[in-house]
Amino acid sequence: MADSHTSLVRGARIVLPVAALGLLSMLFLLPRTVNPDDAIPYAEVDVSMRARDQQLTRPRFAGVSSRGSDFAVTADRALPDAADPNRMTAETVAMQLIAPSGAQVDLRADRAEIDAAGRSLLLEGGVRVETSTGYSLTAPRLEGRIDTVDIAGTEIAGEGPLGTIRAGALRVTETGGDPRLLFTQGVELLYLPPDP
Repeated sequence: MADSHTSLVRGARIVLPVAALGLLSMLFLLPRTVNPDDAIPYAEVDVSMRARDQQLTRPRFAGVSSRGSDFAVTADRALPDAADPNRMTAETVAMQLIAPSGAQVDLRADRAEIDAAGRSLLLEGGVRVETSTGYSLTAPRLEGRIDTVDIAGTEIAGEGPLGTIRAGALRVTETGGDPRLLFTQGVELLYLPPDP
């Protein structure tokens, strides 16, 4: 009885590994038909367009202005200018400016043209200005310098701490170290007194 059990174990020690190797080799050696429609899509972008046109995805530019304010410019996508690599066109752009005192100005636009060498910025398409002091404004475009924070635009409309405001022009500067909004050219303010 013990001899038959021992011979059975010895036989299994040889037969089972050989059978396992045979099954594994059949998995890899037997031909299978491949359906190209079952391929996993690795990217949903036009690869030929990416290879042809240089672009940056989710770029971020940051720095400090001449008066010590931190600024950062982010975008969904940026396309460098073929003629001048210091210039680029960006889409879905946001700029954040934070003064040393903590005062903050946020600018958003659909498009922007950025000149890294000249430290200039042009925002276009649904430009929005939000400040930590309570202003929420819109403009068709804003342009200016970011190293000294001097950005201007026209046809301004929106809300402020005192009410609804319209102006022919707006200038964002760092006078006195903090971001300042200067409204000019026919300013109209509809004062809304606070609720009692």
